[in-house]
Amino acid sequence: MYVPGLKKPGAAGRFDFTLLSSTPAPPALGDNRFLVQVSNRQGEPREGELTVALDMPEHGHPSPEQPQITFDFDSQAFSLEPMRLFMVGYWRITFDFATVIIGESFTDSAVFEFCID
Repeated sequence: MYVPGLKKPGAAGRFDFTLLSSTPAPPALGDNRFLVQVSNRQGEPREGELTVALDMPEHGHPSPEQPQITFDFDSQAFSLEPMRLFMVGYWRITFDFATVIIGESFTDSAVFEFCID
């Protein structure tokens, strides 16, 4: 269920992924805009490379378009648009994050799931 500020721990336990907002809210059929923040375990926002995969596992296909992902230094968050949810049904949205901290590379990922009607 969508709520602004929905937070998921990364699968590797290195970072937390927070869906700060969705426009429209909750996510709906068509083009959406997501604002996502990735933070370390102490809650400090991190910059790095964020990628996303949007797919419908029950149908076996992805979204036909990848969103443009930009990092806003003021909000310390990633803007993703358009998040094209072009069919009603169950969507799985997988975020992968990579960053370098003091010369060492770190990665993590998180999955958000929504039913679009």
